[in-house]
Amino acid sequence: MKFGIIGCAGASAPKQRGDAHVRIKFAHLVFVALLSASSSALAQVETRCFNDDQIINPVDAQGRNAWARKCGYIDTRREAGYNSFGDYVIFANGCHMYPNHPTGTACTFRVPLTESAPCLTFTPALLGTCVVGCYTAREELRFDDRYWPIEDAPQGGVTSVTALTQNATLLRPEFAEQPIQSYVAGDTVEDIFVLQTADGHKVEVTSEHPMVNGDGVMVRANTLKVGDTLLRVDGRKVDLTQVSVFRYTGKVWNVKPQSKVKMENVLDVEGLMTGSVRFQNEWANDYFRLTVREALDVDGL
Repeated sequence: MKFGIIGCAGASAPKQRGDAHVRIKFAHLVFVALLSASSSALAQVETRCFNDDQIINPVDAQGRNAWARKCGYIDTRREAGYNSFGDYVIFANGCHMYPNHPTGTACTFRVPLTESAPCLTFTPALLGTCVVGCYTAREELRFDDRYWPIEDAPQGGVTSVTALTQNATLLRPEFAEQPIQSYVAGDTVEDIFVLQTADGHKVEVTSEHPMVNGDGVMVRANTLKVGDTLLRVDGRKVDLTQVSVFRYTGKVWNVKPQSKVKMENVLDVEGLMTGSVRFQNEWANDYFRLTVREALDVDGL
């Protein structure tokens, strides 16, 4: 298990909006890749978003998009779409930390964060986008089968996070401990969404954070509204009774399990189901399905 102050950006390959939802299916897990991408490309995306091109400040993210639009790498429609979802563009061989980037990356030139910066003398390869999605520091996740404020977990030596098992069903949503690969954290100034449910649950997450709604669809927090439902860790639906927003200055956190099994990356935040940081990078373009039945004919899905 590693710990690093490396920010809370998630990532995705270039995409049109509308593919942001993912479904989780208990008992049978069906994976549908919407966009083909090599493992090396996914590794590059993760490196950019979590390492050498991670951007926390939303103003800088919009500056990157404005620069990319000015220089002809994206159009105005895509710039507006990325800004509205908190995304920013990344490139295959450039990053804003150059030349002080970590060793072993493919970062060979600086990619600016302001529209006024000059365009490059050659055309870089657009790799994808990153997005911020995390918890506030005192948000409580279930680690080692007990709730911890997430910022306290690494200092407390916690090395596992409580997540669904591969064999979980909606009637029996079993949880077990998953070893933690890394904690991720970074300073930010941005809007935080406060989600309150009819049974008293309350979570504070960044606008892009993945939450599991009552239909088993993983959605961004900023798409939720009063009257929607969320999925509790006991498999029951609960109504959202209040959605509010406040401006937050401070550190945001997330956790990355070692497991690359999707079910084992569905976590427990304040008694509600949420996705690990993996749903914001290498799985951003995947769909999963959830069924209320324990057995389902998945042919053709």
